[in-house]
Amino acid sequence: MISNDVLNELTVGTVIKSDVPKRKWDYMSYKNRNGKENQSFSLRMYGDTIDWIFVGVNFVGRKKFLKCIERDPTFYMEFGGGVGSFYCEKELSNIARYWFGKKFSYPRSIKVEDINLLLGVEVKPSNKRYTFKKNDYSPESFTKHRTEYEGTHVRHLAYSYDKDELPTSTAAEMVFLEKNYWLASKTVAVERECAYFGVGEVTSDGCVNMGHSLFKSTGEALGGINSAYVRFVVYIDPEKYSLVKLKNESYGLIEL
Repeated sequence: MISNDVLNELTVGTVIKSDVPKRKWDYMSYKNRNGKENQSFSLRMYGDTIDWIFVGVNFVGRKKFLKCIERDPTFYMEFGGGVGSFYCEKELSNIARYWFGKKFSYPRSIKVEDINLLLGVEVKPSNKRYTFKKNDYSPESFTKHRTEYEGTHVRHLAYSYDKDELPTSTAAEMVFLEKNYWLASKTVAVERECAYFGVGEVTSDGCVNMGHSLFKSTGEALGGINSAYVRFVVYIDPEKYSLVKLKNESYGLIEL
């Protein structure tokens, strides 16, 4: 049981350490995909502990949870082509549940909404649209081995913001890391001559960019395989754990 007194000590950015569930195998995609629908996954464990960053207390119904995000993303992953664009969000959520589903509640991969909330900003995508031409593809149509219907539209859902334009904060330091990591958020970047599809990526140059291109409306898989790390979000039930204060103002999580 984590007392309210201990909870009151936690501030955004407090580090909470826990054991990593041990696995003897890598995560495997829920579908076997190959050929022109190329997609591959390679996850590795590094060490037996993980650092979570406390970002707030969330209520699910009447129940209270500690919401935390992983400080240092260490699980490596690769996406490719149209299938990578289409299935990315589901795959990232599957990975989070695979590793932490039995240990924590509501595990998932971090989304752009999480970043906006942490930074205290709201970024709205533009209203630009792309009109599909003959022989154009969307990721979904590509996975079904057909072209998109000519004349249909796709809305621009790609946006980015620069760290230099945001106030300095602990939250900003948490978001912009040396390691690039995926966001479980689908994105579409629209230009006059084409549309780009992909997943969001937080890059080491200090920018959260929702226009990472895995796939083009021409059917081209851009750059072959694009890779980054996976960053998790978990909810900790204070009734199932206790917190032990460690050195350097961090805490250790002990399962009761």
